[in-house]
Amino acid sequence: MEKTIGVTQARDEFRAIVDAVQYRGDKYVISRHGKPAMAVVPIEIYENWKKQRQRLFTLIQEVQSANPNADPDEVMQDVLKAQQAVRMQPGDLGEN
Repeated sequence: MEKTIGVTQARDEFRAIVDAVQYRGDKYVISRHGKPAMAVVPIEIYENWKKQRQRLFTLIQEVQSANPNADPDEVMQDVLKAQQAVRMQPGDLGEN
């Protein structure tokens, strides 16, 4: 479950939020002055995000290395395709 709460409420309920995230897999968006400021997610989602991000950067480097004289716009198109391929891999965000 995802909940949006304000900073003051998050401060007052911090221990319960940590428990809800750790044990139930809840997700929280903490807002400040009505605008999202941060997210609290289970560690599995965070770790998967880091892996996905690293794979994307690796793919970008591979595309750049394979195309040193390529048109930057063409390289960007290749990068966007690679990004979509990474995002389509199951379980990368820890969600289904």
